[in-house]
Amino acid sequence: MSQVKSKFKWHYLGLAAILLLSIILNFYKLGQEGYGNTYYSAAVKSMLDNWHNFFFNSFDPKGFITIDKPPVGFWFQTLSAYIFGFKGWSLFLPQALAGVLAVALLYHLVGRVFGRGAGLIAALFLALTPIVVAADRTNEVDSMLMFVTLIATWAISKAVEQSHIKWLVLAFFLVGVGFNIKMMEAFLVLPAFYLFYFISPKLTWTKKLVHLLVATIVLAVVSLSWSVIVDSIPSDQRPYVGSTQDNSMVTLAIGYNGINRLVGQQRGQQGNFHMGSQQGQQTNGLNDTSRARRNAGFNGQLSIGQHMTIRNAKFIRDMSRNAGNHFSGYGQSGNTGLLRLFTTPELDGQLSWLLPGVFISIVALLWGMRFRVPLDRKHQTAILWTVWVLTMFIFFSIAKRFSSYYMVMLAPGIAALAGAGFKQMWNQWRAKEKKETWFLPFALVCTVIFEISIVWKYPTLRAPLSIAIGVLALLALICLLFVQKLNAPGKKGISIIAIMAGVLALVVAPTAWAITPIEYGGSVTKPFAGPELKTQHGRDGMMASNPKLENFLKSNYREGSYLVATLNATTAAPIILDTGLPVMALGGFMGNDPALTVEKLQKLVNDGQIHYFLLQERAFGNQQSAVINWIKTNCLVVPADKWQDSQSKSSQDPSLMGFRNSSMMLYEYVKK
Repeated sequence: MSQVKSKFKWHYLGLAAILLLSIILNFYKLGQEGYGNTYYSAAVKSMLDNWHNFFFNSFDPKGFITIDKPPVGFWFQTLSAYIFGFKGWSLFLPQALAGVLAVALLYHLVGRVFGRGAGLIAALFLALTPIVVAADRTNEVDSMLMFVTLIATWAISKAVEQSHIKWLVLAFFLVGVGFNIKMMEAFLVLPAFYLFYFISPKLTWTKKLVHLLVATIVLAVVSLSWSVIVDSIPSDQRPYVGSTQDNSMVTLAIGYNGINRLVGQQRGQQGNFHMGSQQGQQTNGLNDTSRARRNAGFNGQLSIGQHMTIRNAKFIRDMSRNAGNHFSGYGQSGNTGLLRLFTTPELDGQLSWLLPGVFISIVALLWGMRFRVPLDRKHQTAILWTVWVLTMFIFFSIAKRFSSYYMVMLAPGIAALAGAGFKQMWNQWRAKEKKETWFLPFALVCTVIFEISIVWKYPTLRAPLSIAIGVLALLALICLLFVQKLNAPGKKGISIIAIMAGVLALVVAPTAWAITPIEYGGSVTKPFAGPELKTQHGRDGMMASNPKLENFLKSNYREGSYLVATLNATTAAPIILDTGLPVMALGGFMGNDPALTVEKLQKLVNDGQIHYFLLQERAFGNQQSAVINWIKTNCLVVPADKWQDSQSKSSQDPSLMGFRNSSMMLYEYVKK
């Protein structure tokens, strides 16, 4: 009895250590990146103003246009900002907390089926996944989505164990909540959920189908509830739906944040800086340069944040030839194909470290399974995590528009299968006489070789990390051989050394990547981890603040009107953050949304709602050509010395060449 209690305490001590590690990685220097992605932080500031902005997820304080995501994740950020004050760290707090809780929950999900040891390994792997740490420390909502889907996984596990529809409905309800965090990305878990419930041996096929039908109806209602409510409200009584061409939240969910992620198309828009500006065919044209980007970035070339400021693929190629820099497609995704997550520099070091071992783990976990007999609990759960990983692995292998931090959703599945799989392979190794004995050393060797291949791309890290990985792996393999040779009295100590050396060999490189957002600072608009952050942190291409401009506008501001109108939200966001006053983003995030017609603009101007317009000197036309032409024709240029100081001029980044921080023009409307 005392031995059982001792073992119990040691496992929880291990969990406490892993959670402490996760807390340090997620919370230490949490506020060092300012307000993070200013597009979203400006929206949270606007949502704090009133319930109308809060409900509709409005970008600006006056409720002109929404941001390009649903509201639930930002509701948590708004609540945090309301409680702790509007600060950068208070916006990041919900995601950082969700990341730590996800680690604890994954320990529970894996440990309750495969044993506490497997749960500890899975929790450690998730806590040290570089892209998870990077996303946890930002105001992007992917970490919150990951946590909600893990709660849904717990609920559907209860549904299978107890054969009760209430848990199934809860699971699908939570996926619907996830849909209202990041729309159709939440649905990536559904194939695993449906199959997991179908293979439950405790219910008849009829009951399974009825239960799943009811749960699916709940899923549809919860998922579309907010979008349908928004669309049902007259357009003149709510904000325009940003990043759409038809002012429909359902279109945003199914199109822009759904199917278009897979096919790489965006109707009515040539691109979007925030989510992947290049069309799929344009991105493919850049892949030859993206292969070299990882090393180039580490040696001081342009950052991922700067890459997204480029208009199209042709311009990127031209700049690359002229400046000698290497560019990757905005989506950080490389070539499509089943090897994408293994060979793309922007992806492999973010998440893929354990993938060779994970695929071998799947074989080990399902070894000897017979579908003709009822599956036991371990096989059912192994199938759940296998389908989770395979579904997302295939999606991220073929999707044409995504950023690396979207893969946070794949991380729990990888960690769960690695934890459960290596525990299973350890048991098989100790069983000596079985054919599957050699799964463990094979998985360890394959994973270690792949990890060294990632590290090898970085000359300054190549030697120390490769040597550390190799020495630890060799120690683990030697100890594994002794485990089989020694009798019981001498086996325990060697076993502990083998486990510790093997785990350390697998996590030493991901750990080096995971600490980079703390060491160097993170990328605020496109979270990623890795040595590149040493030269690329915080450089996101966003407009810098201009105090002289803001003071000029405030001195001429009329209460109840717009402080100024800009073409896009990128220009508007820092002004909103600095002043807290209404700023109109005429064309939404990118400036492509037809949110305002010339007739509506004329009415707003005549009513005194808008007096100043801040536009790039070479403003893009696209959907806003008529509006831009009207402004330039009917407004006067405000002399630069009235609103532009020398500091703002010198801070403009010449590498952007006419984009975001390019020469700005301030126009004033004067009634004739």
